[in-house]
Amino acid sequence: MTVDVHPREDSAVAVSAAEALVRQLEGYGVEYVFGTCGHTNIALLDALGRSPITFVIARHEQAAAHAADGYARASGKPGVLLVHVGPGMMNAVTGVATAALDSVPLVAIAGDIPSYYHGRHPHQEVNLHADADQTAIYRPFVKRAWHVHRAEDLARFTERAFWTASTGRPGAVLLNVPMDLFSRPVVPAEHPLPAHEAVPALPAGVAERIAVRLAEAERPLIYLGGGLRGEAGRRALLSLAEHLDAPWSTR
Repeated sequence: MTVDVHPREDSAVAVSAAEALVRQLEGYGVEYVFGTCGHTNIALLDALGRSPITFVIARHEQAAAHAADGYARASGKPGVLLVHVGPGMMNAVTGVATAALDSVPLVAIAGDIPSYYHGRHPHQEVNLHADADQTAIYRPFVKRAWHVHRAEDLARFTERAFWTASTGRPGAVLLNVPMDLFSRPVVPAEHPLPAHEAVPALPAGVAERIAVRLAEAERPLIYLGGGLRGEAGRRALLSLAEHLDAPWSTR
């Protein structure tokens, strides 16, 4: 009988949802996670400790959110933010909203109170109106907010979160996870990100009218929004500005 001293990892063996999530983040090319430590995200932090992903801890959640935002702007990859329940995620609102309004891809992962304490006013639960819904804090400005009710749904929601944050008009999303779900066993499954969709284009007639208006303008001014950060886009902007001999400004 032969014994394999280096047994192959069996993907059918159950692991914690936190461990499966970290593997999924690795598969998506995540290099850094920015955030703070709290009791509702400690299981995910433990799994990150065995991963090549670097956890960048901040002294305040707002600083972590701005750091994740800055990383996304500089790298072109979605920034990943990890925050704590209630006050922790509320401290990060300004940074996440900045990314959302500037079309920066950012995935915020928030630990929440245990699912079996939902609505019972446990420590730091956001439940002032008896709705126990901390995701409502982010819904006005994120592209999408998911509240995970089953550990088996975490991987699928994570896939949708990264897809939604980085396609179309990029922006911030929220993945809200009750802390006990991080520790529940799941069987890892492949959830590759789909190929990026084509960038939405103007109808040819609309683009032609815009070009005519610009060409005929006496004093054209290019007012640049926050969504143009790629190298190809910057080259196209420079070419247009030089062709029109037009100044440009950012908002």
